[in-house]
Amino acid sequence: MDKNTLEKLRELVDAVMYAPTKKDAKNLIRRLEFMASYMKSDLDGYLSGKLSEIVSYAKEASGQVRNKEHWISNIERSWYVFENGVKDKQ
Repeated sequence: MDKNTLEKLRELVDAVMYAPTKKDAKNLIRRLEFMASYMKSDLDGYLSGKLSEIVSYAKEASGQVRNKEHWISNIERSWYVFENGVKDKQ
């Protein structure tokens, strides 16, 4: 996975988790899910699982939710592992 793809994925994750409402996040979530499903074919099982976590946490963090910081923290932890795992594979 190249650096540009990784950056686009991160931008989309950020857009989803900081969307002001779940309704605003709906199309972004679809794009994120599509991008993630496309990328998973190039990942091993562990990194694929981390990407699934990131998508799931971003969906939970979108809109006005309780414990938003909790979900963002989970995203950041999973992203750290995912990003480093992808860079190690290059």
